[in-house]
Amino acid sequence: MSFYNWDMLPISPDRPGIVHRRIFGDEIQIQHLISEPGGTPPELHNHPDHEEILYVQAGEWECTLGNEIRKIAPGDVVHVRKGQMHTLELKSNEPGMVLEIFHPILNNELAKEKENFTIESIRDRMEFHEEPDEMNRGRPPEFS
Repeated sequence: MSFYNWDMLPISPDRPGIVHRRIFGDEIQIQHLISEPGGTPPELHNHPDHEEILYVQAGEWECTLGNEIRKIAPGDVVHVRKGQMHTLELKSNEPGMVLEIFHPILNNELAKEKENFTIESIRDRMEFHEEPDEMNRGRPPEFS
């Protein structure tokens, strides 16, 4: 069993205005997609061997799923089937957050280092052992 804290996970800047935080299980990948307004959305794409579930936590988004385009907002969930064309774009003027779940793991190379991101592993590498600031839990990071 492993324990993680979103706020302690490394931030991966993947596209202009878009960052991710990732957690890997044995066969599943969960990641926070965090977008600043105007962040670069992915092109229409698919994952031939992966299912994906999107859970909107913040922001107003436009989701293309196959031939359908729909506005989605906090609380909405989208199931993307294997091979289904899709994309997601933040439309609001405030940061947006989407929890993305992939099965099986989408980024196998990154998953090889999953044990480096447990709370215990991160604490062991820190000079001090404090809990994350309670006031910042669940908030998107500041973009520079």
